[in-house]
Amino acid sequence: MTPVLATALLSLLQGPYLPAPDSEPPANAPLWVSGETAEEHSFSVTADFDCPPDTTGGHLQVSISDTTVRAAFSAEENIWRRVLSLRVPARQLRGLRPELYCPEPGATTGPVLRLKSKFTAQGTLVCRTATGKQTSAQTSVALDAWVRCPPLPEKPPATDAIPPAHGNEGVPPLEID
Repeated sequence: MTPVLATALLSLLQGPYLPAPDSEPPANAPLWVSGETAEEHSFSVTADFDCPPDTTGGHLQVSISDTTVRAAFSAEENIWRRVLSLRVPARQLRGLRPELYCPEPGATTGPVLRLKSKFTAQGTLVCRTATGKQTSAQTSVALDAWVRCPPLPEKPPATDAIPPAHGNEGVPPLEID
C-alpha cells in the first residue's frame, strides 16, 4: 500500500458581501466613485483551508498589492474557514480610473458597474507539526471592484418630423399612385 502524502489545502473567495438591491453594489464591497478620491478601499476574502492531521498550528496570510494580513491558528480551534478584511491604500490600487468607464461626471450618483477580475489577492497557508515540519499551500483569487458613475444625461424627446436627407432640401417628396 502506498502512503498518502499529507498536504495543506487552501482556497480563496472574494466576500462575503452583505445583500444589496440589484442596482447597487454589495454594502461592504470595494467601490470607486467617479469624481471622488478615496484614501483606501476595503476588500473581504474568505479562506477555506485544511492542514494534515498531525498539524498543531500555523498561519494564514492574504495579500493585495503591498497590504498583508496574517492570522495564526491552532489545531485545537478546529476552524478551517476565516474571513479576512484588508484595507488597501488607494495609492496601491492605481489600475482603476472610473473616468475610463463612466460618461461625463455629474453632481448626483448614477449607475454602478461591476468590473470583474480587476485586482488579485494572494494567499499562503503554512501548517506546522509538533516536530517542527511545515507544509504549505499557495493560491490566488481574482477580485471584482465596483464603480459608481454619474447619472446619464436625459435624452431629448423624439420629434415626429423627419428631417430631409442632406442634399434633398427643397425637393418635393416623391408621390406614388
